[in-house]
Amino acid sequence: MEEEKKEKKYTGRGGYHGGGRKPTGRQKIYVNTTISGLPEEIDALKAIAKKSGKTLSRLVIESFLEKSGE
Repeated sequence: MEEEKKEKKYTGRGGYHGGGRKPTGRQKIYVNTTISGLPEEIDALKAIAKKSGKTLSRLVIESFLEKSGE
């Protein structure tokens, strides 16, 4: 009697079972943009962000939203 051989199904990266990140169910989509400025200006923005306890991205986003009234 021949035994039926079940093929192992591998998931994830690396070709082994359980490899890769598990799905979290969260959908986060980020968009990147670039800010151009003189090194001194960028350093000043970074210092302001650090002083206010925010990341540079959060500082810029909030300041623009605040000025636009949203």
